[in-house]
Amino acid sequence: MFAYQFADALHTAERRGLDRFVSMQNHYNLVYREEEREMLPLCDREGIGVVPWSPLARGFLARPLSELTATPRGERTSDSDRMSVYRSNGGDETNRRVEELAEDYGLSMAQVSLAWLLSKDSVDAPIVGMRSVEHLEEAVEAVDVSLSDSDVEYLEEPYEPKPVTGHS
Repeated sequence: MFAYQFADALHTAERRGLDRFVSMQNHYNLVYREEEREMLPLCDREGIGVVPWSPLARGFLARPLSELTATPRGERTSDSDRMSVYRSNGGDETNRRVEELAEDYGLSMAQVSLAWLLSKDSVDAPIVGMRSVEHLEEAVEAVDVSLSDSDVEYLEEPYEPKPVTGHS
């Protein structure tokens, strides 16, 4: 959903005396940050909780580039349009930087990626899909990972704007 559409829905609910939206489930992760332009500021201003989906970019932020097709899901999605968006405009470099910081700190790439997302004041809780207890434990441990400001800047630096995706 575009921010103007959500603003209109909020206004309509207020005007008609309906219950107000309390959360936004949006497409947001380290390699797809288009929500930072309008939706996240709108949610902040309106006190709306942000619950991003695809926080690990379909696994792109959870494994090195050389291992993207190492899982059955990776094989299916490696040539998808969405994966092309993730890899474009600095995405591959971002993946390398996530891998580097994970190695430096003894963390998984998923933990570094989730820690970045959780460092954002506007994010309340990401929607993380789990395939194993190990993945669940990694995600829970990411809550205690604090990245420095320089780590966040390092991860964000390669990003360039991308076409909007995930809206219908």
